[in-house]
Amino acid sequence: MVKNVGSADRVARLCFAALLGFLAMTNFVEGWGEIISYAVAVYLALTAIVGRCLIYRMLDVNTCDHGGTYHSGEDPFDGRGGD
Repeated sequence: MVKNVGSADRVARLCFAALLGFLAMTNFVEGWGEIISYAVAVYLALTAIVGRCLIYRMLDVNTCDHGGTYHSGEDPFDGRGGD
């Protein structure tokens, strides 16, 4: 599976995961909110580390720069490319 989470997105995910984890640990969020905060924080941290997001894959979103002019949804073999 190709990576679909770019470097800026990865940094943002890690920062947001750290914030959610901190809020849940300091009892700012309690009950179900705490459990959901931990779950979302773990998901965001894992997707930032691995570089792949299942939600992005379902929505056909790609924030990763693969170096080239190919964008998601385009046909790379349509004859308009270079060599």
